Amino acid sequence: MAYEGKMKYFILTNGDKNPFPQIINWSQTIDVRKLTRDEYQKMPPFIQFNAKLGMDGIFPDVIDKPFLLLSRPAMEVTALYDLNIPFLFFVLFDTEKGECASYYCPVLEEEECLAKQFGPGQREIILDRKKISGAALFRVRTGTESAVVIRMDLAESLLERGGIGMKLKEVSLSDGSILKY
Repeated sequence: MAYEGKMKYFILTNGDKNPFPQIINWSQTIDVRKLTRDEYQKMPPFIQFNAKLGMDGIFPDVIDKPFLLLSRPAMEVTALYDLNIPFLFFVLFDTEKGECASYYCPVLEEEECLAKQFGPGQREIILDRKKISGAALFRVRTGTESAVVIRMDLAESLLERGGIGMKLKEVSLSDGSILKY
């Protein structure tokens, strides 16, 4: 079902001003191809990662690389907007500093809602409003990469609650024929 509303959408990434934790050896611990609605049940109920926090590092509410992780407060807000979204429980440990933080990895739907195929050198993502399901948080494939897209009302709720580490870039929307900015 196409989403007919006039809600804005944003690409969700980390802000580049704060030193975020670097997850170490994650590719040896998790197969990111299984972070789909069809495969996530085959993964362990919780996963532990080594992380390097660095000097003056913080554990933000949102980590977008190498996969999306949300703090407990951010997960609870997200769950209010999508009651059916599954989450995996991850723990990040910095053994050098003796600090840890728990995170939740939302298993996002991948939507086929690009207004046109993503080509080489193309930087801007343009979504077709008629192809968007209306989900508050979803993933869109952009060639070999993917981007996390967040609906404006969920983004506002996270920011109103003091969410740390979020960077939002508005996405251009098309109605299928005319681009709207």
